[in-house]
Amino acid sequence: MPLYFVEHKHAAETCPTLKPDMMRMLGMHVTQPSADKFGVRIISDIVHPGEHRMNMVLEAAAQKNVDEFVQPFGMVGSVEVKEVTTCEQVVATGQC
Repeated sequence: MPLYFVEHKHAAETCPTLKPDMMRMLGMHVTQPSADKFGVRIISDIVHPGEHRMNMVLEAAAQKNVDEFVQPFGMVGSVEVKEVTTCEQVVATGQC
């Protein structure tokens, strides 16, 4: 199944930590049971402390599933989704 790299950025002024209700909603959203509703598997999610930036590696049958899953982050900043591959897959196929 395809892998997708997600980058979310927001300004300090729109940081979800300033709104406890939004933090709870987003925190509950980035869980596997929530992702399952979109047909997405969370491989990894990380936050860059103090940078107002978050990345996720997700697996889904199609990018539209990922786009729908990460849509709530667009309320506070930008969201970029890219299909990616692993080094192992590049070596196996000989294509970068």
